[in-house]
Amino acid sequence: MPIQDLTSDQIDSLVGTRHPETGIEYPPNGLQPYYYWLIRALHLLAESSLGALRVAEDDSSSTVIQIAPGRATITGVVLDFPGETNDLSAFNNDTAYVWLRDTAGVPGIGINAASGGWPGIPHIKLAEVTLAAGVVTNILDRRLETVFSV
Repeated sequence: MPIQDLTSDQIDSLVGTRHPETGIEYPPNGLQPYYYWLIRALHLLAESSLGALRVAEDDSSSTVIQIAPGRATITGVVLDFPGETNDLSAFNNDTAYVWLRDTAGVPGIGINAASGGWPGIPHIKLAEVTLAAGVVTNILDRRLETVFSV
């Protein structure tokens, strides 16, 4: 379904509200300075990474990640992943490879630190998470690699 242009009335009804998924604010006409609004909007959009299946640090612990809900297809099976958190303390001072897999029609998360990291079964790469001294130090988003791989 193509994205439709908004009418003037629809735009007026959005002013002063926020988009429910991205949190981006719909500013009033003539907002000055617009620069801060634009940077906030771009930051929210970048942080959401369009949201689905995004791996991020969780506030509950320095070794816990959260995987956002999302929908994906693996070998023709459509999977609705509800989201979850995972404690990666077992991967301290290593890199954990995080992926989505199909387990008999049920989405599941796989995590491994073996050389190369990725499994030999159909999966969707989500992220490489590096931990050092009991803290997540880097999250490399790998979702686009999977989407555009051939």
